[in-house]
Amino acid sequence: MAPRPVLVPDHDEMDRPFLQGTSPIDLRHISLGASNETQFLRNYGYDPDCPQEAQKLARFHREAIDFMQRHLCQAPRSCDQSYTIPEEVKPPTSVATLVQWAARSHGHDEQQAWACAVLRVMHAIAYAEPLAVSPHSDEIQKQILDPYRRHIHRDRQGRLWLGKGDEAVPLIDIQFRQEKARDSLILKLLHKPDNLPHSVYDRVGVRIVTSSPCQALRVLQYIRRYHLANAAHVTPGRSRNTLVEHVHGSITGAPNPHSSPEFRSLQFTCQQLVKVPNPLHQLALALQQEPQVEPYLRFFFPFEVQIYDQENDQKSRWGESSHASYRLRQIRAVRARVFPSWLRQA
Repeated sequence: MAPRPVLVPDHDEMDRPFLQGTSPIDLRHISLGASNETQFLRNYGYDPDCPQEAQKLARFHREAIDFMQRHLCQAPRSCDQSYTIPEEVKPPTSVATLVQWAARSHGHDEQQAWACAVLRVMHAIAYAEPLAVSPHSDEIQKQILDPYRRHIHRDRQGRLWLGKGDEAVPLIDIQFRQEKARDSLILKLLHKPDNLPHSVYDRVGVRIVTSSPCQALRVLQYIRRYHLANAAHVTPGRSRNTLVEHVHGSITGAPNPHSSPEFRSLQFTCQQLVKVPNPLHQLALALQQEPQVEPYLRFFFPFEVQIYDQENDQKSRWGESSHASYRLRQIRAVRARVFPSWLRQA
């Protein structure tokens, strides 16, 4: 007989990420444990006593307030509540003070609730920071997207094609996503359950529109044959087929909770092994020294491919599954996570 789990009576709020897999975005308050607010921030990764890191914390604070005012405080629908951020949680109030207020856990404390709301957004901004300042962004986009560009051409009549000759597939449109806007990335991190930057797969991607589901499948098969996306690097569980029936049946992967059920497409996420020059190797050569490191850095980077037929492309632009509708559902979900339901309008 399996042993029964032991019940621990003294359950702290910040035990939940360890015991239940709870996102820090969903914690009701911060527990400082055996440390104070300054030590908490140091353990998080930013030392408020270091001038450069204190400046970065202050910048995250300003960006969080600005982001909330532009995207979260205004009611997205007439039936929703609007919010006014209290002056006391804005700069020049220190981030350490916000942490101190967020550590209070008694009742409906508006100051504590607003401190938590600001810190939730700051947390997403801190996670978005490394993605937004990657020194290799241009090379990543080039190595992922250029192979697709080399297979795209127009004929003398101006028609768009993927490939040439007998294997060529006619296209209606193709678009290349070269980076998510910073605000979109922060919003996505706030609404994703795991709140991790490595799980944002669509920062770089390709969006292809064909005339029919049959042509969409031909596009997928062309991509596979020419290894524009390598089957060995397709991310398990990130493929969705709601567009075509085939010999294996129509398979739908994990749904996006903010997408309309009317949304029909072929989608998958793939990893690209990116190779960039190693600056330490280049420095050794410049100093006329024997390099002791590899000449290139290699790392995997995710990208997303979306393939539509013309009918579903139009639906995605104008119907229930349009980006505007998606964005509205996404913002309402983020507001529900950032602001507690009882927080009344200031």
